[in-house]
Amino acid sequence: MSPFAVVLALAAAASWIATKSARPVIRLYLRFACVLYAALAVSALSHIAPDAVAVMVTTLAVALLALSVFASLRRTPKPAFAAMLLAGACAVGIWSAAIGVVPLAVIPQAICLVAVLTIARRGLMRRPGVHLVSGAAALLAASCSLLAPDPRAFIALLLFSAAGLLGVVLALARSSEIPVDEQRDADGALAVRRIR
Repeated sequence: MSPFAVVLALAAAASWIATKSARPVIRLYLRFACVLYAALAVSALSHIAPDAVAVMVTTLAVALLALSVFASLRRTPKPAFAAMLLAGACAVGIWSAAIGVVPLAVIPQAICLVAVLTIARRGLMRRPGVHLVSGAAALLAASCSLLAPDPRAFIALLLFSAAGLLGVVLALARSSEIPVDEQRDADGALAVRRIR
């Protein structure tokens, strides 16, 4: 399991770096999700309650990624809505891990990912849309692997989480870039303007 946890840690680090071009509010949500997935990787590497940490991390991280998608494709979510969603996801993740009922945590994850797929539907044929849908599908597979009783399902969780995180981050980092047109003005100085 250690090599797969390292893959997730590297994916979280690469995703952190890739968020540099995202808008500040999107970057905040994405980097918080990166930290959570890195914590899952550390938990798996150190063998400190990896199953409980996986339930809590995936529930909260998927909610964060859904908020970042909403902020990038629609508008910035209101702070009260974001706080309620994150608090609810955190409470469900902790409660599910504490009582050992994993399906309780998978339900809000599935709802958030269906919302992401619905939001991404408009730009499906463009490259960021394809990355977003692929990332959401991988995160849904990671959520479903929580339900499997096979010990090897945890490996699938780590790998699908890495692929999903990278897919969503790449889609949102690319869609946040503002296209500019560089032209020289009459004095020869570089003039940069936004392309409409």
